[in-house]
Amino acid sequence: MKKVMIVFDTPAEAIRICPVIDKLKQMQYTPVVFIPKQVETAGIMDQILSLFGVEPSYVLSAALESQTLNQLTAYALNELSNTIKQEQIDATIVCGNTRIAFVAALASYYNDIRVTQVLSPAGNGEATSAFFGKNTDALMAPLAANRVFLGLETALSKTTTLQLDRLPITNSDTKRIILFDYHGKSNQRSILEKSFQAMKHITNTYKEVIFVIPIKLTTLVMELANRILKGQKQVYFVKPFNILEYQSFMRRAWLVMSDSTHCLEEAQILGIPALIMKDPGNSGTRQDQGVGTAINFSKVQLVDWMERLLLDAECYETITKRPSPNPKTQSIEQMMDLLFQNS
Repeated sequence: MKKVMIVFDTPAEAIRICPVIDKLKQMQYTPVVFIPKQVETAGIMDQILSLFGVEPSYVLSAALESQTLNQLTAYALNELSNTIKQEQIDATIVCGNTRIAFVAALASYYNDIRVTQVLSPAGNGEATSAFFGKNTDALMAPLAANRVFLGLETALSKTTTLQLDRLPITNSDTKRIILFDYHGKSNQRSILEKSFQAMKHITNTYKEVIFVIPIKLTTLVMELANRILKGQKQVYFVKPFNILEYQSFMRRAWLVMSDSTHCLEEAQILGIPALIMKDPGNSGTRQDQGVGTAINFSKVQLVDWMERLLLDAECYETITKRPSPNPKTQSIEQMMDLLFQNS
């Protein structure tokens, strides 16, 4: 029975790759799961692994006396190489562009093991957060025999069934829930002020609309909320979602408003329109992407687009049916075909 080592580092990577581990078991391969010890995300990582029934085979310790990048990398390379030899690994799957993904690919390359790299088809900031930044693609190219852009369809079929208990909304089936998914700094007064003013306008006019705002309640946020949204029973401020809560809640949302494209992969799969808000002070351009519509970050634009979607069902349906901007997305079955191809 062939053994496949799977290496991932973050909760987002875990959600993407765990269905692959289940598929490997179904195909009579032996998955050997290798992850670094989690510190900040330990709790949510445990929840994800439990949800998908995945038990790590090896956990890379983070408790080293000297923790320079050189020493951490050398330690990880040695541990991964030992695992490959001890387990007699036949193939390796690495997820993302993190340091551990690069080191696992390098260790496999040194041991003549075929490597498949799994990435998000939407990117989701992988280039900027990668171990070697924009150079990661060039460095990974000679190490990874395959590069697979794996979608979240299979994973979302499980994560979106979770119940989110801490959301105080009753009769949500009759409401149109709008998720305000703000990733910018909470002290950007003008942006939040315009957004809250748009929400006030919409909730005063459309009683079926509910806004859910997962955000850290800083002094500024509280000040603006009390001044602009005080008494608005259709607006809910909640603690920031972790990734499981976020994906679970997306199933209930009617519309997403965000200043980031991070929401687009989930929104595309679930068929939910997303308004991607661009700060007018940002000179960069942002194009429509699938269910995502790029708009200027202003009260007028926000109100105009929300009212358009609320009043024009045909416009709403047209947006939900826009094709994905990522045709290169591959399925788990296609990935399995590549795993040992020409090996």
